[in-house]
Amino acid sequence: MHDEIIPLVGRRPTYASNVKWAIYRIHYGLDFLSQSVDSIRDDVEKIFICYSLDPWIVKDKVSYLGEEIDMPRNPELVEQYLSIYENDPKVHCFRAEFDTPKNQFRQIYDMCLDIEAMKPSRIVFMEPDMVYKKGDLASMLEQVKIGDDETIIPAMTTYQIELWKTFEWRVPQRDRTGPVIWNIDVAPSFTTGFGPAPESGSLVIHNDIKNYNFGFCLNSLTMYYKHLTAIQFSSAIGDSIPSQEWYRDKWSNWVPETEDLEIAEKWKYLIKRAEPFEMPIEMIEQMHGQI
Repeated sequence: MHDEIIPLVGRRPTYASNVKWAIYRIHYGLDFLSQSVDSIRDDVEKIFICYSLDPWIVKDKVSYLGEEIDMPRNPELVEQYLSIYENDPKVHCFRAEFDTPKNQFRQIYDMCLDIEAMKPSRIVFMEPDMVYKKGDLASMLEQVKIGDDETIIPAMTTYQIELWKTFEWRVPQRDRTGPVIWNIDVAPSFTTGFGPAPESGSLVIHNDIKNYNFGFCLNSLTMYYKHLTAIQFSSAIGDSIPSQEWYRDKWSNWVPETEDLEIAEKWKYLIKRAEPFEMPIEMIEQMHGQI
C-alpha cells in the first residue's frame, strides 16, 4: 500500500480518453475521509491518496499564547487508518513529503502518472474533509469535458457549504472554492496554488453545485494540532498568520453568540458568526449521522 515513487525512465504515460481520477492530499483530517471517498468512488476509475507524515514546516517548538511549547505529533495514525484500502483495487495510497503547499497538487499528479503509467482526461483534486452529495461529481465531470458545442473549460470548481462543529451550524456562504476538476484535454500543463486551484484562479469556472466541507468539524485533538501547525508554518510559506486565540476562544469554547470566527488574525471579521443549518436528510444518511 505505501509505495515508493519509482520514475518510469524512458517511458511516457499513455493517454486514456475519458478516464477520470480523484487525487487526495492528506496530513491530518481522517474523520470524514471514508465518507468523502464513498461520495465519489463510483464517478472515477482511480483514487489516489497521497499522505505525508510530516507537516510542511518541521520544528520541535511552537510559540503559542505567549509561551514556547513542545510541538505535538500528529494525533492521527494515518498509515494505520489507510490500511483499510490495502486490498481496494480502486484506491492507491502512497507517501510523499513537501515543504510547501504551493503547486503540491500538480506534483502529486505527476507522481500518479508515474505510478499508473497512464494519463487521464480529467482529474479532481480533493481534501479529506470535502464530501459531495453522491452523483454530483459525475455531473460536473460530464460538464467539464469538451462537448459538441466545443465549450472549452480548463477547470471547474464549486463553492462550499462549510459546516461549523456539527451538522446544525455552518459558516455563512463565502467565495471559498472546494475541490477542483481539471480538464487535462484543455489544460495539460496546469500548475496549482496553495490548494487545488490555479494561483490566479482565472482558469476556473464555478458550478452551481456545492460540496460539503467538514474542516471545522474535526475532533478536538486534530483541530488543536491543525491550529498549531498553521501557527508554525504560515509565516514561512507566505500564508495569513492565524489568531493565537482561535482554537481556545473561537472553536473550543464556541457558543452561538461567538463572533469573528475566521482563523486568520487579519481577516477574522470575515466570518462574523456561524448560522443555523438544516442538512438535507440524504446527506445526514450519507454521513452515517457521524456528528
